Amino acid sequence: MYSALFTLLVLLIFFGLVFYIGCSDQLFFITYYFITLFSKIIQTLMQNFVYHNPTKIVFGEGTIEKIGEETAPFAKKVLYVYGKSSILKNGVYDKTTAALENAGVQRIEFGGVKANPLLSHTRQGIEIARKEKVDAIVAVGGGSVIDESKAIAAGTAATTDVWEFYNRSGTVITSALPLFTVLTMSATGTEMNGNTVITNEETQQKLGMNSPFLYPKTSILDPSTLVSVPPDQTAFGAVDAVTHLLESYFTKSDSFTPIQDRYVEGIVRTIVEIAKIMQQQPDNLTARSTFMWAATLAWNGLAPSGVGSWFTPNHLIGHSMSALYNTPHGASLSIALSGWLPWYAEQSEKNKKRLTQLGLAVFNDTATIDRFRNWFCSIKSPTKLDDIGVDIAGLVNIASNIGENAALWGLPEYNAAFCESILKRCE
Repeated sequence: MYSALFTLLVLLIFFGLVFYIGCSDQLFFITYYFITLFSKIIQTLMQNFVYHNPTKIVFGEGTIEKIGEETAPFAKKVLYVYGKSSILKNGVYDKTTAALENAGVQRIEFGGVKANPLLSHTRQGIEIARKEKVDAIVAVGGGSVIDESKAIAAGTAATTDVWEFYNRSGTVITSALPLFTVLTMSATGTEMNGNTVITNEETQQKLGMNSPFLYPKTSILDPSTLVSVPPDQTAFGAVDAVTHLLESYFTKSDSFTPIQDRYVEGIVRTIVEIAKIMQQQPDNLTARSTFMWAATLAWNGLAPSGVGSWFTPNHLIGHSMSALYNTPHGASLSIALSGWLPWYAEQSEKNKKRLTQLGLAVFNDTATIDRFRNWFCSIKSPTKLDDIGVDIAGLVNIASNIGENAALWGLPEYNAAFCESILKRCE
């Protein structure tokens, strides 16, 4: 817009000069030169943005015990949210509960969060938090646990049902309980953002929302918690983090974003390089710590800052797979990308060049789509719907679900018919 306005201004000046001193070849070429020069300058200016991230990160081996001292200034009684039995087996439960007790923080335990957190379970947590009059939430787990904890934090302080924050009804979060997290599985980046995703099992919708009130106060990132993450979840976490970075990389409105491009390309390359190492050497803390921070940086708001408008089509596609078939989030994304990237390449030469740029930066190869598919396969993340037991009827079902929710994601063009064409590339 600014480029067009400036060009118009220069043209007005040009015609004014013509009117007063007459037209000449010299005047024409001088004016044309300045129009071209200033248009290019304005077109390459970074887009305006505001970046604010209030989350305090405590990173490093042996930092789990700090959860008590971080929480105590804000709360005397907390809802302690976790998933299933993993934190009981790897020692994280004992360390976190001891730290809270030593800091004088009472806890009300609420476990059972599923891999794709459910609205019904979230509502149970809200009910308990209100009944017990807790001051804050302590989330100990991966992205699912933290996402549900954010929903509980918002829902406890609200006068409306928590789903209204997700279904784009216009209801806005105005307050939330303070949230503290101990991350035990890296993938979603939710430990350093205000985003949360919940599945409504009744409507079969998996929707997200964000709010500045949902940024954790403090997140503890101790890479030793990742050594017990199994190979499949390690793979899915890596794919999730990579997809977070690729969404804005491919869909951004600004075509000239060198610093953001290098940021994305560097982190994607790093994750691709270390994913297999983490699977083969689960106790390799160098690889685990590198990935833990990489996954956080992938979705803390830095990558898309200054790129203009952007969208998340692969997450839209993946969320419908998870909502209908309980597909692990990362698994749904490797399938989505396997179908979406070929479609993207076909849309323009510009897109093909974009893919080539990424391929050279990440793989030192121009066959970007093939290299990503090969990487997915090498870490055993699915690339086809058949890999997760979805047949042609299931494909149609997923496409229909995507179409029903696409407008909520700002992607109304992703109707059922269009999505079928994308998903058929994943058969």
